[in-house]
Parts: sequence; structure tokens; C-alpha cells
Amino acid sequence: DANGILHVSAKDKATGKENKITIKANSGLSEAEIQKMEEDAAKYADEDRKLRETVDARNAADGMVHSVKKSLAEHGDKLDADEKAKIEAAIKEV
Repeated sequence: DANGILHVSAKDKATGKENKITIKANSGLSEAEIQKMEEDAAKYADEDRKLRETVDARNAADGMVHSVKKSLAEHGDKLDADEKAKIEAAIKEV
């Protein structure tokens, strides 16, 4: 339950005997530990947000590069050599 207590019972169908056990958690966090974790989470939230934005931007860029490479492979023969070279150079920069 919410207090970290587990109640378990088992009944043998053949004999009808039943056993019960209650398990209490004793490894919970203290209020000081919880407070420290909350402070750390708040302290690093901005840093985590920036890292997430960087990862998201990189993933989006990778997706665009893949799309452009695919289009270039399919339709590159319709471009003049200079245009194709510019696109390939732009891909390498990403």
C-alpha cells in the first residue's frame, strides 16, 4: 500500500490451510534525503532542459539529413552538378 506495507495470503486448496504474512518496508528515504533529492532536481532542471533541447535539435537535424540524402539519391540526377555539390556540402556541415 501507500505506506510500503505488503499483505500476502495463500490458501492450500486441497487442505484448506491458509497462511498470511505482512511485509513492511524499512528502506524508505528519510525526509532529509527526499528534500535533498528535490533540491538537486530543481538545481539541475535548467541544465537538463538545455541538454534535452540539444538532443531534440540533433535528432531533428539527423532526420532532415536522412530525408535530403534520400531525395538526392532519388532525384540527384535532375540537378546540375553545382547545385548537387552545394547540397552535399551542406549535409557534411550538419
